[in-house]
Amino acid sequence: MSIHSEATSSEPLLVQHESVAALPLISFVIFILIGIGTLIFLASYWFKHEGEQVNLVHAAEATYPKLERLQSAGLQQLNRYEMLENGAFRIPVEQAIIRLTEEFPEGTRISEEMLP
Repeated sequence: MSIHSEATSSEPLLVQHESVAALPLISFVIFILIGIGTLIFLASYWFKHEGEQVNLVHAAEATYPKLERLQSAGLQQLNRYEMLENGAFRIPVEQAIIRLTEEFPEGTRISEEMLP
């Protein structure tokens, strides 16, 4: 046999194509990806929720001694009598409110600057 006779052979090549249905395979891959994505989303949501719960528990159990001292000092300052250096007097808040209501009866107009 010569090279010329092999190249000019008129016999068709006998190659059979395998038929693989791509749609079920693609559907399966998409289903798996959607499942994995859903699991990742649910896991991240659960971890975030658990982290927030732990933070809330820690915040509820936490003590702040400096804040408690500051609140105590503020309440003492609001509820005591005192003469300031400039000659003004400090009186408890409740009494100041009572004096203001006596000084300015209900029908008195208040300027807009004093409104909340």
